[in-house]
Amino acid sequence: MKALLAIEAEKIVRRRLNQIVLAIVVVLLVVVYVLLWLASDALSGTSASDQGTVEDIRSTLYLEETVPFAILMLYTFGFVGGVVVIGSNIGSEYTWNTIRTLTSAEPRRWRVLTAKLIALWALVVVGLLIGLVAALTTSAAITLAAGRFDLQFVDAAYIQDSVLSFLRTLVGTAPYFSLAALLGVVGRSPTAGIALALGVAFLEGIVSGLMQLAGGWVANIPLYTLDANADSLALVEGGVLSDLYGQSGFGEAIQRPSVEHAVIVLLFWAFAFISATYWCLSRQDLPYEG
Repeated sequence: MKALLAIEAEKIVRRRLNQIVLAIVVVLLVVVYVLLWLASDALSGTSASDQGTVEDIRSTLYLEETVPFAILMLYTFGFVGGVVVIGSNIGSEYTWNTIRTLTSAEPRRWRVLTAKLIALWALVVVGLLIGLVAALTTSAAITLAAGRFDLQFVDAAYIQDSVLSFLRTLVGTAPYFSLAALLGVVGRSPTAGIALALGVAFLEGIVSGLMQLAGGWVANIPLYTLDANADSLALVEGGVLSDLYGQSGFGEAIQRPSVEHAVIVLLFWAFAFISATYWCLSRQDLPYEG
């Protein structure tokens, strides 16, 4: 297993696509912070009724209050980046025919898949941590520029809340990453792993929203699917943007499950997708495809 893990880690770290995805996620996080700061500065001279929103945006960008907002942005961009990385790295084993070589060298396919999933999950977690560091660094620069840099707020409660927010992000994205792995194996291509997983996420969000708006017993179905539960974790504390979404007409009409409910449902789906991935790989015929 150590040899398999070393092989997978070497492939994943050196693959150019993974490096590009990580760079894009980091750049997007920094750009969002900078643009919101410039926008809040441009709106600072507007009517008094808008000053509260402007101040809320600015305070969200400052280091003391930025972790929930950074986690929300990380969930948004990291979700897409993680699906691309996992779907492409698993699906490309089929297009390159390396899956046949791996399973020939190690007939126990579950070991091959386990090594790949462990390496991919480690990469995703490290990538999310790098993105979080980039967001906090940008926030620190903005806070310093505003003359409000102060680390007295950092205490045990602050660190605990930050860790829990990051863990919620991992739980919220886990089913989608697991689905990307499953579709990459079933579709035997990176396109299937990426496009179908993103398509499911996009369409399921629309369908589940409409189902909740329909009311009746239909409105309860999304409470046991992915979108409503993942959004419930993402919007626990996301700063002013999540507050504005919750106060919108559409946001108020959508029922959000509790955090405990969301965690159980999402972990169930992640386990189901991963189990299906192992089953599908064990049953696949893997002829050479030239």
